[in-house]
Amino acid sequence: MRDEALIHFHLGRRISAGLLLPQNGGAAPELISEAAPWLDTRDPGRCVVGFCAAHPDLVGDVVGPPPPGWETWHFAEWDTWFGRINGVFLVDLRSLKVTQYPLYSCSPQVVRCDLSGLPRRLVPIEEWLER
Repeated sequence: MRDEALIHFHLGRRISAGLLLPQNGGAAPELISEAAPWLDTRDPGRCVVGFCAAHPDLVGDVVGPPPPGWETWHFAEWDTWFGRINGVFLVDLRSLKVTQYPLYSCSPQVVRCDLSGLPRRLVPIEEWLER
C-alpha cells in the first residue's frame, strides 16, 4: 500500500511547487511541524527549500504547482491532481492552518500541526484552531 503525500505551501493565490513524500505520507503533519523553524511566512517557494533542508532524505521529488483556479478546488480536483493514499496537504501561510485532502474523503480536513516555530510569526496552536 502506498504511503505517499504531496505538500504545497500557499500565501493567497501564490502557491509553491509540491513536495512529494514517497513514504511516510501519514506523518506529513508531524514533518511540517518539525520543519516550522525553516519555513518562511512570506514566501511559499522558500518554504519548499526550508522543508527540504529540514527533511533532506524524505522528499522524493518536487513537482510543479497546480494550475490557476486551484484556490476553489474541492476534493475531486485535488484527487485528480494527486489522489494517493494520504493525499494533498495545503499549508496556508496566512492563517497557519494545514488542510488535508485525503484519498477516501469528500471534504477537506484541518490537520493539527504546531506551526508556532515559524519565523516572524509566533502563533500558539490553540489560537488558530479556534478560527
